[in-house]
Amino acid sequence: MNYRHAFHAGNFADVHKHLVLLSLLERLQRKPKPLFYLDTHAGRGMYDLRGEAASRSGEWRHGIGRLMDLHPANEDLCRYLDAVRAVQTVPREPPARYPGSPLLAAGQLRAEDRIVLVEKQIQEAQALEEAVGRRRGLAVVCGDGYAAMKTYLPPRENRGLVMIDPPYESDGEFAGAQQALQAGLRRWPNGMFALWYPIKATPEAARLRAGLQGSGLRKLLRVELHLHPTDSPLRLNGSGLIIANPPWQFDTQILPALQDAAAALTLEAAVEPPRGIGTAATDARPASPGHHPSAVVEWLAGE
Repeated sequence: MNYRHAFHAGNFADVHKHLVLLSLLERLQRKPKPLFYLDTHAGRGMYDLRGEAASRSGEWRHGIGRLMDLHPANEDLCRYLDAVRAVQTVPREPPARYPGSPLLAAGQLRAEDRIVLVEKQIQEAQALEEAVGRRRGLAVVCGDGYAAMKTYLPPRENRGLVMIDPPYESDGEFAGAQQALQAGLRRWPNGMFALWYPIKATPEAARLRAGLQGSGLRKLLRVELHLHPTDSPLRLNGSGLIIANPPWQFDTQILPALQDAAAALTLEAAVEPPRGIGTAATDARPASPGHHPSAVVEWLAGE
């Protein structure tokens, strides 16, 4: 596997994914009892937006780059932007760094909460260890994230969140992600899970949703952000999350934040980012002409 998230860090899919992630954790923390957080595909934790990979793709410019000057009234969007701003070394300038899901989660979770971050690539896992530092109750594991679900679920806290965010490099990864979510819910039926998936012109995302809809699982919420028309030949048209056992009223509460983020992503950039080579640069394009980014929040399977 040679996937490197450094090319994509801070793009619109990260905006979507991490805004929802922090919102889910905030709801869980409304109760004082400790919780458990498992990240199955954690990555390296911190990404250099001025490094070679991010500069080459330029994707962050049409993602977090369009939101950094916002001061929204929406609490969910504000929480996310504050977390990204907190890791910048020079305030009020374009972002130089972007925190991945492990750092965002670790920054929000409390001392009594337990965190397990799993990363398969040894160099990325080593970088992750350095990024998160030493902290009681936090473990970085170099290994297979799906195997870790068998090891750590159900957690002793019996409340918390599992983030499933594979790279979708292989042909069977959509099927593997669906199987992992179903297996995780069998082990921990009342656990909260968030499964991320890319939305492209190919039918895999629709098949994933249909497969889960027909699986017999309940309490599955579909939360998507569409930047381009679904049938656009671009590499990445939208970003999706399936949330199992979401917090009460989360469907109505998260929608305004996603709508505000989508509106910010429509803004025209003053300068086009440099075009890279390969497929990574195709994600960097602004919203398609005549198409307005939009959010979709609906129940895939209710009670």
